[in-house]
Amino acid sequence: MGWKQIISDSPFFQIVGSAASMNEWSPDSSQTLLLADLSQAKEQVLPQLSDLMGRTNIDLLLVVDLQNKVLIQELKEIGIRGILTTHCDAQEIKTALESIRLGKRFYCGDILDVLMQPLAPVKPTKSDDLLSTREIEVLKWVAKGLTTNQIADQLNVSTHTINSHRKNMLKKLELASPVELIVYAVKKGLVELD
Repeated sequence: MGWKQIISDSPFFQIVGSAASMNEWSPDSSQTLLLADLSQAKEQVLPQLSDLMGRTNIDLLLVVDLQNKVLIQELKEIGIRGILTTHCDAQEIKTALESIRLGKRFYCGDILDVLMQPLAPVKPTKSDDLLSTREIEVLKWVAKGLTTNQIADQLNVSTHTINSHRKNMLKKLELASPVELIVYAVKKGLVELD
């Protein structure tokens, strides 16, 4: 049984459109669930997903490649509530759809196994690779002048998480203060000062 059939069989969902990529998809105000196949995607989709998460009328259910452990961890970190793999059976898909509809979290068994395993540390090969996607996102908000509480609200995480990101960035970049972080962000073109 395919995805379209499973969704069509649900009394709560109706397929209103499809797109070949995230760039081709344009949400309308009535859509409530975006099912996206990210099995070929890399971490570059995270900013788009973060933007979509900010819209109250959209829920996300994502399908990922089980081998992309970094992406899976990042999706959990940014607060994605529904993650499946291409190997999920019809019952898992139905359970995921129902969980998302009810505002709950659903990760299939394979995804839970990945999330339980610690990631092997990756040695960056050049200075631009020092910061994770999430750290760069936090850095952009810091450079725009947001407080720790405001950034935590924007990203739907705790202030402790934001403080950890700040400390990690300072350590990785061998910087001494938040001001130096802002200077770094401007030099790297991550933000533009008005």
